[in-house]
Amino acid sequence: MSVYVSDFNGAGGVWVCTHDDAPGGAHEGTVDPATIVHTKNMDNSENHDFLIVVCPVCQATSTHPVGGGAQPQSVQQMFVTKCQGDGCPCGQIAASDPDGLGESHVRLQDNRMDGPGRWQLE
Repeated sequence: MSVYVSDFNGAGGVWVCTHDDAPGGAHEGTVDPATIVHTKNMDNSENHDFLIVVCPVCQATSTHPVGGGAQPQSVQQMFVTKCQGDGCPCGQIAASDPDGLGESHVRLQDNRMDGPGRWQLE
């Protein structure tokens, strides 16, 4: 599968990251949410449709689409939590905006990418 956030409620505000297909067996560690970043477009601007997660144990990376890929619930929650905390790089959502606005924005991105019915965070 991939490197993904498995728990958003780690002690001290860190997130627990799981690498489930690591060579030699699965492992996990904690990551600072600030280390999870958006991919870059050709013009070097951030792309709000993808996030990169780096395994804190072996440095392997996984790039996740806003729709969630193989783990929609966890990945969609990662996008929502990231947007609520940092805002969105597209400029439509600020970190100071209400949490519901960030979630609605991410849901719209998900619908645009994967179509209606993919959203898992009800």
